[in-house]
Amino acid sequence: MEQNQQQAFQEKLQQMQDNFIKGLPQRLTEIKATWQQVEAGDEQESLQLLHRQVHTITGSAGTFSLLNLSTHARALEVVIKSLLESPNAINEEEKIQVRGLLKTIESEIDTAATSDSLLVESNQTQRVLERHEQNQVLLVADDDEINQYIGLQLEHFGYEVQVVNKLEDVDKAIDSQHPDLIIFDINFPEGSLAGTEKVKEIQTKLNRNVPVIFISARQDIQARLSAVRAQGQAYFSKPLNISALLEKVNELTEHDIPEPYHILMIDDDPTIIELATFILKQAGMDAEGITNPLETLEKISETKPDLILVDLHMPECTGIELARVIRQHSNLANIPIIFLSAETDSALQLETALQGGDEFLLKPIKVDELAAFIQIRAKRARELSALMIKDGLTGLYNHTYSKELIDREMERVLRSGSTMSVAMLDVDFFKKINDTYGHMVGDQVLRSLANYLTKRLRKTDYIGRYGGEEFVVIMPETPLKEAEKLMAGILTSFAYVEHHASDEDFTVTFSAGVVSSAQSKNTSELMKMADELLYQAKENGRNQVVSA
Repeated sequence: MEQNQQQAFQEKLQQMQDNFIKGLPQRLTEIKATWQQVEAGDEQESLQLLHRQVHTITGSAGTFSLLNLSTHARALEVVIKSLLESPNAINEEEKIQVRGLLKTIESEIDTAATSDSLLVESNQTQRVLERHEQNQVLLVADDDEINQYIGLQLEHFGYEVQVVNKLEDVDKAIDSQHPDLIIFDINFPEGSLAGTEKVKEIQTKLNRNVPVIFISARQDIQARLSAVRAQGQAYFSKPLNISALLEKVNELTEHDIPEPYHILMIDDDPTIIELATFILKQAGMDAEGITNPLETLEKISETKPDLILVDLHMPECTGIELARVIRQHSNLANIPIIFLSAETDSALQLETALQGGDEFLLKPIKVDELAAFIQIRAKRARELSALMIKDGLTGLYNHTYSKELIDREMERVLRSGSTMSVAMLDVDFFKKINDTYGHMVGDQVLRSLANYLTKRLRKTDYIGRYGGEEFVVIMPETPLKEAEKLMAGILTSFAYVEHHASDEDFTVTFSAGVVSSAQSKNTSELMKMADELLYQAKENGRNQVVSA
């Protein structure tokens, strides 16, 4: 966006925010009047009106970056919803709770009216863009209610959604939008399998593969076969499990380019090094070699290789001796060591395996096989390494590695004089979710939050599952206030993401404590502070962010 356009956009946004803030006192007056009707005895009808009034403020306030107002309005909305669902009359304790929240909301409205621009700075928007470019999703279905429901949930996850409800408009939409993914209903007025037939038609026109997810009220084998033959990557039957659908959309739209495999070669013959590294580089790997094995440990520390190629016979030390030295270091135990030699003695080859080697390749090098062989081994090594540092359920960093990352970032802070912030998150009432809907649904909630954090944060941020329903977010180069705003925005919007159980949809909130390296350079002390603030957020009523 050009500078003039960006300025015009910001000015328009500011004007909209100003108008919204000016209208808040009137909205509050109407809410108070409705609450007075509730207290006067007109409970059910007035409560429904009150819920609508508060719900409107919740969403709009979050949109205009009035995050505290949105959070408190959301809390009131939750209370009103519970009152609507309760068969009992409203008791005095519940009335006091509502009055208290109304007073807090009034205070936040007064603050908003006297504050300067509260819009999130442009670098906040950039944080999301740095994490992932906004993926384009084309949604094709003739059910307006389904379209609105799916579209809203996708937008919460940062997707840009275009809705088409007629098959005749699909080609035009594809030409104008160039979607990264298509969600397509199967049944249309043109026929019970018209959706899959249309997808077959458009796939032949596209010069690239666009993943397609089919949705349908049909669960029969013919409908599913039709989806498979139309190259559909997934099939979801109605009523939709929206959490599972979002998980699949995230999976199919992730386009992160993997970092090239790092290969280190140790051989006293520079010609062999030149040839082998050239072959590996041509295959897209980052390869380099050294002729002096005594430099190996220093080079490993510098390059952090995924795999090491070692000559068996070298003058300074043998390949077997070098492998044993490498294996003395526990942090290097998982790096594959591949021996490269003209040695045909099977007993010696066996000895290399006993002394820490993983494979044995015979010289002369076969150009057409070397790259494929090394790539397969390096890929497997990286996958095994990921298993050791990633949480199996969410795919986030596990507790141990998260702590290592915090220590590493603090070392960087101490070296550079920069700052970092850390947030501790905990899903509210998670035990109740497990007890009510079962552990499989609870796991789905954790994966949904993990996906949401991944979509909303930068590539340079680290996200870990710290244990159970607790998560940690490490934000380098981020001061406390910016981190607090970011987490508050995520908290507000995640509360609208719907999760699916067997017979109902429900929403989930979380609480968070945010700290900064400016408060302590000791990581243990910093994490203790974050945990205490998280506990404070829980004690204050949950569904909120508390910072030091």
